[in-house]
Amino acid sequence: MPNNIVRATKLNAQLQITQLKYASEAKLIKLKQDNGWNLTKGAKRGRLEIIAEILLFCDQRKAKTSIMYKTNLNYAQLKSNLKFLTSQVLLTHNTGKYATTEKGHRFLELFAQLNDILKDENT
Repeated sequence: MPNNIVRATKLNAQLQITQLKYASEAKLIKLKQDNGWNLTKGAKRGRLEIIAEILLFCDQRKAKTSIMYKTNLNYAQLKSNLKFLTSQVLLTHNTGKYATTEKGHRFLELFAQLNDILKDENT
């Protein structure tokens, strides 16, 4: 009987984590679609926005060139940001490709929450 209780507790914990991931994924998808960083209005991106864009784009393994073009950075900026993100373990680098880590996904969750708070303040 105690084994069943332990299994049920583990399953419940896994379900809660899964629900949390889906909720945060929905926020991240919304952030991807409408990130509020409309460069045509002349607004400049800050470092956190650039980091978030790189992490969002690297949800699947990506090469430097595709990251550079997608995030609209020059090579020196890209190299500096990738070095920083890998040193902070927000990105992993394996066989020439970069991918967002769990810590990077956590950063994106917090960034999305902060973005929501700031949007609420402006409206």
